[in-house]
Amino acid sequence: MTRLKQLLLILTVLIANKSFAEGVFTDLDEAIHDKYHVHCLRITYRMLKEIPDVLDQFPNLVEINFSSNRIEALPPSLFRCKKLKKVILFRNRISVLPEDISKLNKLEVLTLGSNNLSIIPASIGDISSLTELNLANNHLHTLPTSIGKLEHLKTLRLALNEIDSLPNEITMLKGLDFLDISNNRLESIPDNIGGLTGLKFLYMGQNRLHVLPASIGNCAELQELDVVRCGVLSLPNAISELRKLEDVYIDDMVIPFYQNTRMKFRQQIHVISAGNSMYRSSQ
Repeated sequence: MTRLKQLLLILTVLIANKSFAEGVFTDLDEAIHDKYHVHCLRITYRMLKEIPDVLDQFPNLVEINFSSNRIEALPPSLFRCKKLKKVILFRNRISVLPEDISKLNKLEVLTLGSNNLSIIPASIGDISSLTELNLANNHLHTLPTSIGKLEHLKTLRLALNEIDSLPNEITMLKGLDFLDISNNRLESIPDNIGGLTGLKFLYMGQNRLHVLPASIGNCAELQELDVVRCGVLSLPNAISELRKLEDVYIDDMVIPFYQNTRMKFRQQIHVISAGNSMYRSSQ
């Protein structure tokens, strides 16, 4: 064995040992044989059609990541994992989110982007610890009013759905700082959108908006606003008073606000041309 191969082997062993030491397992059989040390199950890109119903056998499990598989349903044992803080199931085929999701009362991150969900249960609002919710790229038409109960939610991703209305209760999320509702079917947003006083990033591009409520002027923390390809839309002049606003993305059908002379050098209005789909750093 060459010196280089020896070094690569040692490095592989060290990485594996480090993962075990941190409780991260990428093989379910190995995890079963070391149940009490399992903190994270990270089993991705395996073409799994189901998650084995054994998750409650890991008493110290705090994170699961079964992204990029072919999973269609969630096993009952998932909802008995009382220490879970992160559930990441991005890019699967899940069509139903059971009401029992509320039993995960320590959950902080729930990622279900790129699945087949059409309905979110009202019980989602009972997960008071939730800080990040990703439901992008599903088949949702609306959200339950209970969404307004998630008082610790900071990030809400809803892009690439079929949402035609948002519940007024969404404006109760005072701690929300990131909201992406782009690529939906929205013709309006709640009049009291300004209730989202902690909002920093608001992305609403590619909808069917006619009016943007003047209350958006109450979003004093707002830094980025995207309304590209929403049709004919006039932006309220209240936006010009937002002292922290830096980037506003529009197209040539959007009528911009009259810029405040005190802020116009800080507030950059970017007119995005047709065909330009990658214009924000966050994309």
